[in-house]
Amino acid sequence: MGYLPFARKWRPQDFDEIVGQEHITTTLKNAISMDRLHHAYLFTGPRGIGKTSTARIFSKALNCEKGLSVKPCNACSTCKEITSGSSMDVIEIDGASNRGIDEIRNLRETVKFSPSKGHFKIYIIDEVHMLTTEAFNALLKTLEEPPMHVKFIFATTEPHKVLPTILSRCQRFDFRRIQIKDITAKLHEVCKVENLNIDEEAFLYIAKASDGSMRDAESILDQIASFSKGKVSLKNVIESLGMIDQETLFKSAELIISKDTKSGIHLVDEILNSGKDAKQFLLELLEHFRNIMIVKSGIDSDEIICLPKDSIDRIKVQAGLLTQGDIFYIISVISNGLKMIKQLLPERIVFELSMIKLASRDSIISIEEILSKLHAPSSGNVGETPRPVSAHPVHEEKSFFKKIVPATENNKKSEISNLALTNSAQTPISIDINRVKDAWPILVKAMAVKRMSISSYLAEGEPDSVKGNVIIIGFPKELNFHREVLEEKNNKDAIEQALSQIMDMPVKMSFIPTDRKQKEAIANNSEIKEDFKTKEPRIDSALNIFGGRLFKTTKNNQI
Repeated sequence: MGYLPFARKWRPQDFDEIVGQEHITTTLKNAISMDRLHHAYLFTGPRGIGKTSTARIFSKALNCEKGLSVKPCNACSTCKEITSGSSMDVIEIDGASNRGIDEIRNLRETVKFSPSKGHFKIYIIDEVHMLTTEAFNALLKTLEEPPMHVKFIFATTEPHKVLPTILSRCQRFDFRRIQIKDITAKLHEVCKVENLNIDEEAFLYIAKASDGSMRDAESILDQIASFSKGKVSLKNVIESLGMIDQETLFKSAELIISKDTKSGIHLVDEILNSGKDAKQFLLELLEHFRNIMIVKSGIDSDEIICLPKDSIDRIKVQAGLLTQGDIFYIISVISNGLKMIKQLLPERIVFELSMIKLASRDSIISIEEILSKLHAPSSGNVGETPRPVSAHPVHEEKSFFKKIVPATENNKKSEISNLALTNSAQTPISIDINRVKDAWPILVKAMAVKRMSISSYLAEGEPDSVKGNVIIIGFPKELNFHREVLEEKNNKDAIEQALSQIMDMPVKMSFIPTDRKQKEAIANNSEIKEDFKTKEPRIDSALNIFGGRLFKTTKNNQI
């Protein structure tokens, strides 16, 4: 017999071997022992968690030659045939390739015949949600009143696509993602039998990469065992799966906490040059700060955070250096970066932009911390109104509340909340024109990914001024066509959305003609660039950070 992959070799053969689904196996075993068998079952849940395996085990329990049993013998010919998929009485149907009404009509004809050997004729339909509406409707009558010798077991990863009329005729069992501790325990058992030498920490990484799927975990272990020739180290796992090691995550968090923007950008470059995926890194960095949030909340982290004790201790140290507001802001920025990548913006730009935002943030203090400061005795003069603490990151010192009115202990929190809401509604958003100018070349480059023509038109304009949350972009009067194209609703909406994401605040834009003239051509192109960099140092800095270049337009040889 040829080589069997771990996922097939270690497939459960009785109810006791199914991992992490005790709420289902207990119910099925009780139904068998009490002779309370339903005619149709629906197994739902993510991939690789035991739906089809449970259906086969249930079939063996019903058709075992030794009779109905919660523990099939797995030795008789019937059990062996069901295990190998060759049983005449247990028919497995792929719903994706047998989804039409003709296949269901054939099924309706075959259900009339009695089982050849076992007690029941069992139909297992995998990915049942793939059946057409007509096929579902053709199955309804048979499903509701099948012959006594017929049982139906449906499996699906998308139960919301199954018709309600089908759902109402089935007993539904929802399979759960398997917990990391259960997956690691099973992997220990596999490694022991297979004589694999594996680092203890590697189990955790494999279990996390499997995303709750035992089949995926066993397949990953099989792959890594081949990659490392039997000796599996943590480094092998990280390299094989393209994951980020904990030390890099801690280093990234330290740079964000210490607001070291320069080192953060160098780290981004190092990560990307090593072949790591920007999206994968942001996902793992998001989980790292989720762990910091759990610790900061005062929750017992040992049960919730699946990391070694020394790593949890380091997380506790980092959590002590951040406020709750800092953590929420960091998680928000990382989440926004993942959304931007999903919109097909360049991953390097998004990664670098996210790191700059995170490392250059101002300290943020939550409402709860403001309240704790208000409850504490004032260290200033008795008659002095306490200075409020900013609840949002700003670049200038601004008062979050215009006035704090004396309040009783019971209503103080509600009054503060009302004042915050009132002032935030009355005070317009303040946008620094210098921030807009810094973001402008990034916007031009980001729009080039979606529509090069729009990017070219934007490059001819430049931020002129700000009115409230409206950014005024000036164009030379002779470029009237550029402004008209950019003012079209679809184009303008896309540009405003991209700039809002880059600046992390809602903005509007207005394109106006100005007296600014198009720059005259200079013979030497290198002189053009050097002169432009001298006059626009902020843009030069952005070009250096994001790898940008200066171009001349074909019209009048302008930059």
